[in-house]
Amino acid sequence: MRIDGVRIESMFGCVPSAVADNLSALAPLVGEEKAAAIVKATGFPVRRTLPDRADVPELMLPAARRALEGVAPEEIGGVVAVSFSARERFPALASVLQHALGLPTSTVAYDLSMACSGYVYGLFCAAQLVKSSGRKVLLVDGDVQSAWCDDRDANTLAVMSDGASATLLSPGEGEWEFSFFTDGAGGDALRCREKIAMDGFGVFRFVAGPVKRFLEGFVASTRFGDDRSGLWFAPHQANMYMVRQLAEALGLGSRTVSSGDRFGNTGSCSASLALADSGCRGPVLVAGFGAGLSAGAALLEIGDIRRGVVSVG
Repeated sequence: MRIDGVRIESMFGCVPSAVADNLSALAPLVGEEKAAAIVKATGFPVRRTLPDRADVPELMLPAARRALEGVAPEEIGGVVAVSFSARERFPALASVLQHALGLPTSTVAYDLSMACSGYVYGLFCAAQLVKSSGRKVLLVDGDVQSAWCDDRDANTLAVMSDGASATLLSPGEGEWEFSFFTDGAGGDALRCREKIAMDGFGVFRFVAGPVKRFLEGFVASTRFGDDRSGLWFAPHQANMYMVRQLAEALGLGSRTVSSGDRFGNTGSCSASLALADSGCRGPVLVAGFGAGLSAGAALLEIGDIRRGVVSVG
């Protein structure tokens, strides 16, 4: 699927200033030796966490305000908010953001909940909205995952971090390509009812098998099928070992942007957070994968944009 005539204008991330040390958090649960093994296996020495009872807008709004600097409210035609973790079922996060940011009441505003692959789905929907409206669209993605973790479950506690990103899309030159993969039969591998429950090996099998083949097929169908030397890779920071394995399989090991070692797995915004924290320019393969089970891939161009990561709390 292709969408042309869209570009990224700015991209900012936001993370909590509070840093949780994973060795200290896991040792009381599983012992120091196993805690060290988990940290080594995941590649997450630290996580970023908001205080108890904090909610997603506390991370989304600082990123969104930075992304909108210098932009008049009437220039914005839409807000797409991606999250699974808001404490309130409604009003929609996009409605909360529209009001807090002082955007017009004519703004198209809606939410998406796709967990790990959510940022790619958000890009797809936001790009379509830019094309149909001819106006700028704000894509905001974030989760406070720590609020949905069981403090007695070392498998999720070691991984799930808090963060958000805001990406401003606008009309412009460019041709983006998208592809998606869905296998609802594997949904039990990663789900959230009262708390996040994860079958780590089930997720690993999904990434090492179907996701790897899906991404290989997608890239092969693009102009980078034979020569990937100019392509960047921005994957969901599910687990740093899995990220490295995927990158090597795609021939993009030396051109992978990552932030998991500093911010942990911040959910679907982890790929955009890594991009906001990097200086990479040019064609980028953005990939999200996990809960659903689902995966999404986008091939897009990033130019000389405004970007960065701020911290709160």
